[in-house]
Order: sequence, then structure tokens, then C-alpha cells
Amino acid sequence: MHFEQLVRSILTRQDQPAVLVLGHFAPQNQERFAFHGPEMAHTAVAQFYDVPHISVKGAVYNEYITNPEPFKSAFYADPVLANQRGHELLADVLIGYFQSQTCTGWSAILGHSFDVPLVLTDSTGAENAKGLFGGIRHAPEDSSEEKEPTMFNAGPYAALRVPPARLGSRPHDLDKFRESEPFCAAADNLINPLPPSLFYGSGWHAHHPGKGMPEVHEDDTRHYWYSNLPKSKLRVPIKVGRGDIAVYYLEEGRKEEDVKKGVGSAVECWVDDNFNGKRRIENTFAGEGSRPK
Repeated sequence: MHFEQLVRSILTRQDQPAVLVLGHFAPQNQERFAFHGPEMAHTAVAQFYDVPHISVKGAVYNEYITNPEPFKSAFYADPVLANQRGHELLADVLIGYFQSQTCTGWSAILGHSFDVPLVLTDSTGAENAKGLFGGIRHAPEDSSEEKEPTMFNAGPYAALRVPPARLGSRPHDLDKFRESEPFCAAADNLINPLPPSLFYGSGWHAHHPGKGMPEVHEDDTRHYWYSNLPKSKLRVPIKVGRGDIAVYYLEEGRKEEDVKKGVGSAVECWVDDNFNGKRRIENTFAGEGSRPK
């Protein structure tokens, strides 16, 4: 559901970017799910929205099953992340796909094959074009005068439209269907940064590379918020359509005795004025390394 929402929210953007799903085969997922890994669900989403799904799985699966340890050491930095050679493999698969599509397109243009459908645009479509194919591939807009575009009334471009509902929708869900509107506000968001007025008098400060705390190494490229004052409060405005609100963070490992002494920091988060529903987020745990939460 989350992956589908990601793909759909990109396809319905006004600038209509092209979408291609590049599948990365991870040994950890194979050990957990065997052949039936996350890419099976990704394939279903790609088919539903008619976007390409390119994966290295077909190229490496046999070799991994036969020689798992040599394969992992050759292509992976850890059970999930690819090393330099693994990234080269991903690049080769992606380049190979684009080369094959280029050849297919030229073959259709030269009349040697008919694998590529001919998409016609009239003068009106070209004049009002908002993106790829003259602004055809978008989610249907609500209209009280017209029926929602379907495969029966959308003309020759029906196959290029974003489906009017999501993968798990039933017919009775369509009346209350709402298109998601992604919203982003982050410490390192250069296009839509949080306004400085949020930090005035709050005790919190925005750190950017080359600025902020002097002890930060000059090669540090991280953007984040920090506070040296206990009980500092920061309100971050967000725009919510529906669903849950989640906070993801990293915990750093500390010795058990240090954790008991209260070493580390903690932040309490709540939505609107629901102070009783607050959640406490701590940045340490008894152990080594770091772990996502």
C-alpha cells in the first residue's frame, strides 16, 4: 500500500514525471521471504499503473542460490546495501533497458516492428500540454457535468490515464475516494524549507552545512534541528490527507550503565493539542551501533 501510494503520488503530479521502478535484489529479503520477496508486490503495482519494473533479480538469482556467500561478498557491502560492483550491476541493467527501448522505438519508426503504439496529439492537446503526452496521463478531476473518465469514455488515451482508484479499491469505495496530496517539510528541503520564524524564541535552531555549531566537521553535509535548552518546544506545520502520522528516527547504542544514568536525549511529540497522546522518543539504547525506529 505504501509503495503504491508513492508511485501514484508521483504519476498524478502536475509536471507528470516519467516513472520507472528499479528493483534491487537484497540477500536479506531473500533469506526472509525466499523467492516471494517485496518485488512481487512491486510488480503488481507496476502492472496496475503500467510503469516499467526493471530488476536485477532475474540476472543474479541463480548465482546467489548456487553460491550465496561468494555472491554476497562480490556485490554487497552488507545484507541489504550493494557495494560499488553491485551498483555497477544496477546501472548496467538500467542502461540495458533504455538501450532496448531505444531500439524498439526506432524499429517502430522505421516500420520494422509495431511494438510501440502511435500516440496522436491534436493542436488543442499540444497547446495546453502540462507534461508527457500533452498532459494526458493524470488522475481524473472531479466534475459534476461529466462522467469520470473510464476505459469506455476516455477516448484513445484511456490506457495512459492513472486508474481512477487504488489497487485495493472496491466499486463502493469510489464515492469516498480522495487523491493523496504529498506534503514535505524537512530540515534539508531547499525548495520548501521551514520558515525561520518557527525557530524564533523556541530554543531550537536549524543547522545547515558550514553553519551552526562550531564543533561540526566542515565536511558534514547534514541538515537538522538541534537545541541545547531543556523543555524547548518546536511546532512543525504539516498538511495531512488521511492515515497515520509516523516519526522515524535513529537510536544510538550506549553502555547499559550509561543508559541507566540518563545519558542521551529525549523528545516528546504530539499532534495539534493532543498532549495526552504524546509519544516519547529517546536517542539511546543499551547496545552497540545504531538502529532505526
